[in-house]
Amino acid sequence: ASKICQFKLVLLGESAVGKSSLVLRFVKGQFHEYQESTIGAAFLTQSVCLDDTTVKFEIWDTAGQERYHSLAPMYYRGAQAAIVVYDITNQETFARAKTWVKELQRQASPSIVIALAGNKADLASKRMVEYEEAQAYADDNSLLFMETSAKT
Repeated sequence: ASKICQFKLVLLGESAVGKSSLVLRFVKGQFHEYQESTIGAAFLTQSVCLDDTTVKFEIWDTAGQERYHSLAPMYYRGAQAAIVVYDITNQETFARAKTWVKELQRQASPSIVIALAGNKADLASKRMVEYEEAQAYADDNSLLFMETSAKT
């Protein structure tokens, strides 16, 4: 018999790091060069089959603008997983990602799984955040880490 697991997943990070693009790629297999800014948060679902288990993700894609920051706890409350996204071409978004990680460690569920995602890996020639620096930070904070490109 197959089983179904449901997980609440929240994406956090600075504005324009590619959170919505990553979600759109995962859920619909699409990429848009110019993605409108998210207002508040967007909700999408995606199911993935792993062996005899169907994993259903309830995905909250939060807005990155500072004016929406106060809403974030509403979205990460009760989340089993969070992906904190930064742009590898922008050092400030990495610094901001660290702030999100601290907030999650302080206020989210103690059992939450946190992943750090360096997005826009297709722009490696403009890289400002070294892979090794991000990997070391992730290791020090027990985070999953990967570099991604919603585009490619």
